[in-house]
Amino acid sequence: MPRLGIYFHRLSGAGGAERMACGLANALAARGNRVSLVSWDAPDYQPFHTVSEDVTRCPMGFRPGIQDKARRLFALARLLRRERVRILIGFVMSGDRTVFAAARMAGVRLVAAERNAPSMYRWRHTALQRRQCFALLRLADRVAVQFEDFAEGYPAVLRDRIAAIPNPVSLAGRSASPGTAHAARRYTLLAAGRLDETQKRLTCLVDAFARIAHRHRAWNLEIVGDGPDGSSLAECIAGYGLGERVHLSPARPEIADSYAASHLFAIPSRWEGFPNALAEAMAHGLPAVGFAAADGVRHLIEDGATGWLAPGIDDPAALAATLDRAMGDSAERVRRGARAARAMRAYPPDAQYDKWQALIDDLAGAERP
Repeated sequence: MPRLGIYFHRLSGAGGAERMACGLANALAARGNRVSLVSWDAPDYQPFHTVSEDVTRCPMGFRPGIQDKARRLFALARLLRRERVRILIGFVMSGDRTVFAAARMAGVRLVAAERNAPSMYRWRHTALQRRQCFALLRLADRVAVQFEDFAEGYPAVLRDRIAAIPNPVSLAGRSASPGTAHAARRYTLLAAGRLDETQKRLTCLVDAFARIAHRHRAWNLEIVGDGPDGSSLAECIAGYGLGERVHLSPARPEIADSYAASHLFAIPSRWEGFPNALAEAMAHGLPAVGFAAADGVRHLIEDGATGWLAPGIDDPAALAATLDRAMGDSAERVRRGARAARAMRAYPPDAQYDKWQALIDDLAGAERP
């Protein structure tokens, strides 16, 4: 089997890309592949997510910055040669020229693992930046996305190299009881994710909750996560006077207890890729609420079956109205929660990792054009 490299810029964080990179490294190593896990982390870093002893960790100890680009480029190319990597899977690297150039210098086949729907490029980048990112993706041998129809969001010239591989979703060890209150007759609306306002829009959720909190006095909102906008989110909560009913807690490796103890999951994101927290919540039998125009979210939540989709996107009033219906109907939460758990069985981990192995095997046997 060819030596594999899996790259993500920082593996010390709690995010979904970090989790998928570590999980994929573990799964491919368990299948007999030799795997090097590459990042810019400090040599003594500790990954947030578990990394198997069968995976070789290769932290390179660089801080992001323009002044280090040349040094990082040559250091990464040297590492790829030293580790004899033949195929590099790079997570969230569409705009990182360093990784593309290093792979070329080292003669390595490259898989660009996109972790966001292509609608992300409209939210985060100018038209010029989008063209630059797509031009870089033409240097990749394959582009991995999570859903088949994501390919339509890329230029036609890229589509013949796009492979759709959903994220793995494990069966839950415990199930939520979305219709049954806690002993104190309280209910929990749960949200989990990186505190990043550009994408995750958790202030939109707080705004929506504030609009209906007086109608649902038995409900609290719990938000689990870390990120650059934690302070502004805390200020938003305080501004609405919701400190007693909206609780912020830091990210942690395992939040199964929170899923099992909650009654409804909310994801107000403008876009996602394959949202792990949403999938895990649904696997635990939690129905979910999100926006109908949010890619990735609408791919997992089936309105009327596994949850509720608010019309549009980034609209606190629409989200509030949808939450109002969901929070006010225990029987419907139970029904949709049960369907949500069944729906997540479509993504068994072994089947998804088998798809990654097939992509690797195909690429290893293909001639470079």
